[in-house]
Amino acid sequence: MIILDTNILRGFKLDSVSSDLLKTIRTAGVESVCVPWVALEELTSHRAVRYREKYEAAAKAMKSFKQATPWLVIPDRIERLELERFQQHWREQYLAVVDEIPTSETALREATFREMNVLPPCKAIAVGEHETLKTGGRDAAIWLTAVEYARDHPKEKVYFVSKNTKDFGDGTVYSPPMDEDLAGIRDRFVHLTSLDEVVKLFTVPAEVREEQVAGILSGAESLKAISSEAIRYMPPDVWRRRRFDGAMVFLAEDLGTGEFETVTTKPVQMVGWAEAPTVAIDGIGELSAYRIGDHVWCSATVRWILSGPAVLGDTHRVEVVGCAWETRVLTSTTNTDSRLTILRSQATRALSTSEFAAFAPSATSLARRTEKARQRGLPLGLMGLPPETAGQETLARLERALHVPWFVAPPGAHHRWIQFAEPQADDDSPWFAAPREGDDGGIQFAEPREDDDNPWLSEPQEGEDQE
Repeated sequence: MIILDTNILRGFKLDSVSSDLLKTIRTAGVESVCVPWVALEELTSHRAVRYREKYEAAAKAMKSFKQATPWLVIPDRIERLELERFQQHWREQYLAVVDEIPTSETALREATFREMNVLPPCKAIAVGEHETLKTGGRDAAIWLTAVEYARDHPKEKVYFVSKNTKDFGDGTVYSPPMDEDLAGIRDRFVHLTSLDEVVKLFTVPAEVREEQVAGILSGAESLKAISSEAIRYMPPDVWRRRRFDGAMVFLAEDLGTGEFETVTTKPVQMVGWAEAPTVAIDGIGELSAYRIGDHVWCSATVRWILSGPAVLGDTHRVEVVGCAWETRVLTSTTNTDSRLTILRSQATRALSTSEFAAFAPSATSLARRTEKARQRGLPLGLMGLPPETAGQETLARLERALHVPWFVAPPGAHHRWIQFAEPQADDDSPWFAAPREGDDGGIQFAEPREDDDNPWLSEPQEGEDQE
């Protein structure tokens, strides 16, 4: 078990080679890589405090700006502070690199006792001529979590990694009561002071042929894994504010054969994929390999081409979209049971018409898939409705109703409510029928057509008042 102190994870970016190596060690299964609960919360708090401070500064600036403006300012307020959501986001970011181990109540109580009594690794800092500040309770809790894990797992060796040599020492000599903490487990408790020591201990540089790696990455299993990750990373959730760059594809149908061809593309922003996209590999960039345990693991930068039905960010319509997606991936050339893993990824990029034509499946296939995706519709929770109204059922008609021209959102409603407006004369929806011959020529509400399967409208039952 590798247990990291707060300062190790704080010392590098989460989209760096260092995080890649930790993920590789964890994925290889040679050792688990963890942080104590208290360290995870400390990492999150460092970002959360800055977030709250920036929010408070922005709210103060907005209030001052409104007071100085002689007319109504729109928007007249900033969004509410979502501290818990922010904290959870960063917990998930760190837990993509490491796992969490709990900090027990016993460890927390002992850590508090040591801070109050200034017992190592806690200390007292002078803050004035006659005043001192007792500190180090979190350090003690992190240390005691690692010690407690080693005692509870007598068959495991624990590698405790911390750059805080001033309080924890360098692993050679410990001050009381830290030396007593390690009584009976010193041979299984290895104290490291840098991530470089971890890398040297668990990895050995290796050489691989690029052709071999390319063969693995272009295989069906790898392409399927990327497709699954793409829709997990870019789900069709219009309620989320995330948007992805892509290119909407315009298709033309040959009325003689019924086949389609790609005409041109237009840069757009999409919410996400309506279904798992088709994947093609465009190229492999930086490649590195390590022997970890009995197998060779390779990390490579790969550019993928994704194409398929996607939900657009402005209209929420399902259209054919193509984009390039660059990722850093991990695979093994010797472990056939391993699955392609995405270590990190870049933002998507829109494709040119020529790029799309070169890598995407046939236009006819894409047109048919897109039409089926439109007919399926999207689950309520992915259609811009408030999360509390979301269900698992699919209601294709509702998705359509949100965007047809006779439904408009009231000003400031942000798509939460819908009101009726006059229908457009050129609309061909089965919910509205053209005026019958001899009528006054105006558009009128009518009974649904016989072939209409809309469950919201039905023929009046016998005996009902047919107004």
